[in-house]
Amino acid sequence: MSKHGSPESRQKPSAAQTTEAPALGVTALSQLIRSALEGALTNVRVTGEISNFRAVQGHWYFSLKDATSRIDCMMFRSVADQTVCAPVDGMAVILTGSVTHYPPQGRTQIQGSKMEAVGAGDLDARYRQLCNELRALGYFDSSQKVAIPAMPMCIALLTSANSAAEADCLDAAARAFPATRIIAVDIRVQGSHAAAGIAAAIAAVDAAASRRGIDVILLVRGGGSQEDLWAFNERIVADAIRSCKTPIVTGVGHESDTTIADLVADRRAATPSRAVTDTLPSRDTLREQLDGLARHLTRAQGGRVQRDLARFELAARSRGMSDPRTGLMVHASALARIATALAHVTRQCIHRRDQARAGFDARLARLHPANRITTEQTRTTMMSAALVGAGTALMQSARNRVDSAARTLHAIGPQAVLDRGYSITVDASGTPIRRAMSLNVGERVETLLADGRVGSVIDQVVIQRDGGSLDCTP
Repeated sequence: MSKHGSPESRQKPSAAQTTEAPALGVTALSQLIRSALEGALTNVRVTGEISNFRAVQGHWYFSLKDATSRIDCMMFRSVADQTVCAPVDGMAVILTGSVTHYPPQGRTQIQGSKMEAVGAGDLDARYRQLCNELRALGYFDSSQKVAIPAMPMCIALLTSANSAAEADCLDAAARAFPATRIIAVDIRVQGSHAAAGIAAAIAAVDAAASRRGIDVILLVRGGGSQEDLWAFNERIVADAIRSCKTPIVTGVGHESDTTIADLVADRRAATPSRAVTDTLPSRDTLREQLDGLARHLTRAQGGRVQRDLARFELAARSRGMSDPRTGLMVHASALARIATALAHVTRQCIHRRDQARAGFDARLARLHPANRITTEQTRTTMMSAALVGAGTALMQSARNRVDSAARTLHAIGPQAVLDRGYSITVDASGTPIRRAMSLNVGERVETLLADGRVGSVIDQVVIQRDGGSLDCTP
């Protein structure tokens, strides 16, 4: 029997089964594929080999492939910047991400959220991550590094006591430049607490450097695995080296080993003994330099002696030495010219001083107190006379204004009006009566005349109107 059963066992399709499903548009089908993939395949981990890697504006585009298949992948810039490994074609990686479908191009791809190099352990990832952080902070910048003295006379050697690295450094120092004093500082170079001890030792030696005359710090240890050297990859050690004011030279592990301490230090040597020989001057080199300086000094001294001898011989052949009187006559003529010039300058100085003194005398005469007193007295007399005249004029003007005001006041005053034959009538309260309609029959009033008062009682009130008069008597 076949996989799908015998022909007899198959049933003919019914009419309902033969009805075709409605056709989907390409966009609709793409959306169905996208919904199915993105909802089901999230946070997947895929291992493969990178190919066709390219970076566009910080975003990564590449493919993952194995022996028979390949799939497109991409990582956004925000994720790529946080990735510790540097992808290249042919590199085996583990990519974590979500499967997505891009309808405009009909492409299915993985949108990565994390990338790990296959075989790279946690230490390597931590190393790369810390390198990226410190590089961004400028820990590796050459402009931040301190220059190493050309001839340090005292070196602090930080390493494990009685270790092969310490013995190699001491032996190299004795051969290269035995005049340099070595201060050995015992530190733990591996283990869980080694990093804190290294940082504390660097800080302590740096604080005592000025007092102990330490010119350079050597931080060294022998070779080992990445785990053995890990104390030199800790952030606390990098911070201690960055904060140290004394120049630091590192020689950690073998030539192929590069720790974070090496990258932050002011100078990195391939091995512990190379850290010593790269820091100290060579005796042979110094000897050659001293020999060269000695030859230069000898040549300089010989040239100076030759020049002085030539000057002496020239002076011996001069007329002044062969006939001293000629030299004396030359000097006598020079002295005579100097004396004449000095006398002329002296006369000019005396003349200028006499002129200045005459000017001072004239100025002093103008400023003599008696002259100034006479001048001020004259000014005072004139000002007093002017003040008296001004006061008299002001008094007369004020008197005239007062008289004019008095005449005006008398002309318009009540008494003048009464003198002209007018009178003023007031009610019982003394209020002047201005309207006839304000009076009542029987009310007592008083009339003021120029020479007295007249009392009366109202017996009739007549009010003037436009059309005639109105008698208001009851």
